[in-house]
Amino acid sequence: MNEPRKHLAALGLTDSEITIYLAMISGAVTARDLVKITRTKRPTVYYALGCLEKRGLISKTGLEGDKKFSVEPIEKLRVLADEKALEIAQLKNNIDELIPFLASQESHINKKPVVSFFEGQGAVKHAIMDMLYCKDKKLNSVVSKENFFWQVGKEFVELFVTERKRRGIQAKNLWDTIVDSKIMKQYYDNPSEVRIVPPSMSGKFDTTIFLYDDKTLYISSIHNSYCVLITSQEHHDTMQAWFDGLWEVAKLHKR
Repeated sequence: MNEPRKHLAALGLTDSEITIYLAMISGAVTARDLVKITRTKRPTVYYALGCLEKRGLISKTGLEGDKKFSVEPIEKLRVLADEKALEIAQLKNNIDELIPFLASQESHINKKPVVSFFEGQGAVKHAIMDMLYCKDKKLNSVVSKENFFWQVGKEFVELFVTERKRRGIQAKNLWDTIVDSKIMKQYYDNPSEVRIVPPSMSGKFDTTIFLYDDKTLYISSIHNSYCVLITSQEHHDTMQAWFDGLWEVAKLHKR
């Protein structure tokens, strides 16, 4: 383990708490030891010790002026991790409740279309995952043969599809290629439908398109790694009409 400070910081410990905690694990038992070993000011040491005690990571013994500190079983770090996980889960639930509320309060008077550009694999992944917060729980897509999803790797595909299923989002997918039946069953079982684009379109486009709510997301191949998000009901409705027309003539993908 080369990055203990990084992982302790992820649990919520401050830099000074981490310094003191690691020094205590190495054998320091008094505030005087900690000041000397870490070269940290005495008030900072005592403040960090108090915080670590509240977290349940250390305990103290002795009388005032002769206190000694000891590290609690290191396994207690797992308790902090569990608490952090619960906090994150609660935060997600709160945000899930907050977004629809704020959306209902949002003024739509003179609301102008917005065009957003994102560049780089990380930004594209973020834009893709953001689709899973769609209000109407529906995603329509036109997917190129060599698309960002398959190019970026199986792990991201699994994350996206698993979360889409968990949220109960219905998906209608127009693909440029037939996919192995095992992959279909694993990733694109209900609630998802797949059809194949007409032969006249095959191999002639590299950009994947998603339609949801009042948004249209254009995703390039991984070679270019960018996406364009257009938030406009008018543009969405135009593209939806185009999608519906293709869907009617597309061939059903046999599983």
